[in-house]
Order: sequence, then C-alpha cells, then structure tokens
Amino acid sequence: MRVQIARHALDRVPLSIIFDDSTLLVNLNYFFMRDRNLVDGENRRWEDVPIVHPESFTREFAEFCLSEGVKGKFSVVPCPGGVGRIDEGLPLFSKAQQESWLKMCRELIVPNYDITPEMITHTYVVDLDTFKPLESGIWEQYDWNQLPTDQEDLIIRYITTACRILDNVGLPPDGVTSPGGFGNPLDFYAKCAERAVRAVTGNPTPYLFKRVSSDGPVETPVWYPDRDRETAMGEVIACTGDWTGSWTGYGEVSPDKYITADLQGGRLPAVIDAGDPAVLISHWQGFYGLHNEDRRGFRAFQTVVRRLKERDPHGERTRWRKCSEITNYAIAREMAEVTTSNGSITLDLPLRVPEFTLRLESVVVRKVSVDGKPLLHAHSRAAFENHSFYREGENTFLAFTPVGRSVTIDLD
Repeated sequence: MRVQIARHALDRVPLSIIFDDSTLLVNLNYFFMRDRNLVDGENRRWEDVPIVHPESFTREFAEFCLSEGVKGKFSVVPCPGGVGRIDEGLPLFSKAQQESWLKMCRELIVPNYDITPEMITHTYVVDLDTFKPLESGIWEQYDWNQLPTDQEDLIIRYITTACRILDNVGLPPDGVTSPGGFGNPLDFYAKCAERAVRAVTGNPTPYLFKRVSSDGPVETPVWYPDRDRETAMGEVIACTGDWTGSWTGYGEVSPDKYITADLQGGRLPAVIDAGDPAVLISHWQGFYGLHNEDRRGFRAFQTVVRRLKERDPHGERTRWRKCSEITNYAIAREMAEVTTSNGSITLDLPLRVPEFTLRLESVVVRKVSVDGKPLLHAHSRAAFENHSFYREGENTFLAFTPVGRSVTIDLD
C-alpha cells in the first residue's frame, strides 16, 4: 500500500482571487499616482480616477462573491496614501460613513476573504510615532524593495503596526500583502512578517503574498516550518497577470486571457489541468474603473467566474478557497508524517486543517474509519466531501478533519 497526502484538500484544485490596493472607501490610487508623478516625472492620469470607491459597489461585489462561492484575499490598506489611519478616521468621511463600510466588510467580505494589510500607506514610508512621511521621502514599494536587514526590529514593528491598525477596527489580518516590490530578501521578509502577524493575532500559520508566476508551474512555499512549535509561514503565489483594469484602474481588460469562451484557452485551464493552485490577481481600482457605470474589471471577472463554472459544472475538479486555506493546507502537508502498518495508517499532524486528504494506491478499500469513526462511501467524485472516501480507478481518496495531532486510520 502506498499512501500520499493529496496536494489539495478533497483533491480539488483551489481557485482564489487576490485583491490588492483596496481599503476603506478611498481610492488609494488617486493619491499614489498624484504623489508618485512628482517623484518619477510621469503624467499618470491621477485627475481622471475617482477619489472614492462607493460602499454600494463594494457591497454588490461582496454579495456576488457570497452567492457564487468566490473566495480569496482582500487588502485593507491601514493608512492609505498617508491620508490617515483607518482606526482613527479618514478626514474625507464622517464617522458614520466609515463605520458603515467596516460593518459591511466584516459581515459580507470577511466570510469569503482573508483580510491583509498592504503595509501601512502603500506610498511613503512613515515615522511610526507621527505617521508622517520620513524626511528621506522613501517609498514602501520602491526603496523597501530591498529591506534594511540590519534593522530587523524596525521592519517587524512596521509590519506589526500595519496589522494592529486592522485589528483595531475588527479586521484581524490573516497575513500580509506586499505593496509593489516591498519585501526582499524574501527569507528575511517572511521571518519578519511571521513574527509581526503572530504578535497581533496569535495565528501560528500566517502567510504573505508578494510573487506572481504568470507562466509555468505555481508552488505554495512554506517558510520556517517548526513541528515542535506547530508554526510556519505560508506563501501564496498568484498565477496570472492582472487583466481586470490593472493597478491604474484604466488598464487592459480581457476575460479571455484568464479563460477563453471555449473553456480551453487562457492561463487558468493550463494551471488547473497541471494541478497547480489557480490564484488570480486583481486591483480594486480596476474592478471599479473610472466611475460607477464602468466596472470594467468586475464585469470581466463575472465572465471568468461563469466560464470556470461551465468548465467544472459539478465542482469535481476545482473549488474556491481563501488564500489562507491554500497556504494552511500546504503547511499541514509539509509538516505531516505518515506511517503504515498492517492495513492501518498513523499520522502525526502538527497542523490540523479541515478536509485533510489522503490518496491510497495498491490497496482495495471497502471501509475506512478515522480514530474509530467510519467515513461515508462517496460513489462519485462530485459527492466526495469531508468525512468520506471515494474510489477512482486504482486510487482511493479519503478526507476528514483531524481532531488531535495523532490520527489512526483503519482500512477494511
């Protein structure tokens, strides 16, 4: 008998979408382009983009995701463009307007999305005592592309502060997102971010998002796994470019680059067929576009969601996941130890995750029990869910949510 831990929960390729640059009401990019033009000598269309992304639009998006089961990661920049801290109030809006947005976010976005900071401002690096830009005028995504490794305490404090602001408004972060190129060297960044998130939330397995692999294989790296402490730092890597309006808000829109109308072309089918996590990337300003009737990115994404469902109508091969679900499963898989003896399997699982899935080869299975509790026999791949097993050719898949670190599986 050969036992393998399935690469993904329920042996279904995870689908997910990452939203960058999003925050409370304000369009961060208005301030980013306005201020960055002065640094670069560029003439980006900052005066053309909206200052506000209405709560009504965000609510409509969130309700669509809930109805379609779409999941992923949603940034909330803690001090967008240096305008103000969202836990102390942005000067552009009333307290009631901001509380309404935060309530909406907690009730409609959080159920299907991880929340992360995108560091503090997504523009200037700020003094952590005054929240004013440093006199040096350095930027998070440019000058801290290479982090000052000789100032580890500062970087940890900086990321911790970003996380703390979100926690203060009832949005405890599941991980962190890099503003632009922020966060090299990556091993140093992962170490600092892990400590920062855990200091605020106690989460033993946070994650970071920084990299995009728009061609070829897509991995889910695990940083600093510690089986004794039952801790690690995950990393989610996106597999596509942004073809939903991009970071400008008025960039390219192309559902076909994700998945074509015949359901065969585009980046996503290739990734899914390779068994890699299919994580899209988008920017919130592109979803909204230039005004409330634009919605170029949102409309394109609705087409992508519909096509993905057409390609897998019974949910046999894919499933929408939060990014934390993807990274936690990868960490659990990385740290697990499997032993077999006389028709039984013993697992040592430092991290327990829902829908932990095994694939058995070279064995005929009629019954399965996990710690003495029988699993249901699923007679189709579509019916294969948590606490069940399913035979497919010469393979048997079984999925369950472990209760303790030590698990015993008996086969008959």
